[in-house]
Amino acid sequence: MLRGLKRNDGFTLIELIVVLVLSTLLIMVSAVGISTFFKRFKVITDFIALQTDAMACLQTIRNGYAFGGGEEFYGVANARQLTITGNTNVGGVGSGIHILPPTSKDYQSSDWVEYYLDHGVIKMNYIYNGIQVDTPQYIFPPRELVDKIQVTRFAVSDANATGAILPVESFAPEDIPTLLKVELEARVLVRENERPKPNEYKTISYSTYMVKK
Repeated sequence: MLRGLKRNDGFTLIELIVVLVLSTLLIMVSAVGISTFFKRFKVITDFIALQTDAMACLQTIRNGYAFGGGEEFYGVANARQLTITGNTNVGGVGSGIHILPPTSKDYQSSDWVEYYLDHGVIKMNYIYNGIQVDTPQYIFPPRELVDKIQVTRFAVSDANATGAILPVESFAPEDIPTLLKVELEARVLVRENERPKPNEYKTISYSTYMVKK
């Protein structure tokens, strides 16, 4: 009896090479897509972090830095007296705020806090319970991010200096300024390029008012 002939189907060498080439191309395309996605994702997350940290900085200045385990806050909102400090390239506009906080104890009578711009960083210097801090605090950006985030402008002015918002005569001399305009601009490094091509940054700009109550 004759047995049926079997056909042994397989792949030729050329077919294998073609499959390998196509597979390699698909892997390369996928790798490029994944790399691009993660780069874009990092840019977005860095930009969101920049906005979040900048807003937190403004909230700290407005509502106060927490001292004494969070029981006392030294900020614009509860200040006894405000003084604009530092200089900018605009007349009447400073780069810092010196605050005399409310005091309930005799040993706090010399307490103060100052938020100011120093080489791209908003720092805080202070005396609390009559003792001055040894090293200023980094408010924004944190110390570990100074190579990545830079404050390009921190401007403080008396929003009522011209009487445009509230009548100046409604305040006693020791209560001026009462209404501050605070401007904050900052940028985050999103791509570091080789020279001479400049690095790429994402920038934010905020303007807000703070009231001494």
